[in-house]
Amino acid sequence: MDEHDFRNGAPVDDWSARERYWRKKLGRLRLGAEPLADQLARYRRVTWMLTAVPAGIGIMIVGLFTAFGRPDVGAILAVVLFLPVVSIAWIDFWMLSRRASRYQLERERRERTGSTPGRT
Repeated sequence: MDEHDFRNGAPVDDWSARERYWRKKLGRLRLGAEPLADQLARYRRVTWMLTAVPAGIGIMIVGLFTAFGRPDVGAILAVVLFLPVVSIAWIDFWMLSRRASRYQLERERRERTGSTPGRT
């Protein structure tokens, strides 16, 4: 990538435009507020809770159906209800962490080439 490349009509060396792009792309992560690693760690903890809580509720559903002699129905119901929630939470976390690492790579590459982020 050299200084004559263009993305979305703006030169690549225009860091403020790239930072606006990344702010929009990263969504819930706030650039400059606190380190991205800390924010990602918080989202990882939330994702684990979005796994643990439905798993606990699923176990209760299976237990309830087991009490009435149909643990198979309870297991199927728990999987149908909670697997999509857990799967989407982990996919979302994975996508967010991939985007954050791509942002950090671009920022480090820009710092290595000598131009300082934040200055145009």
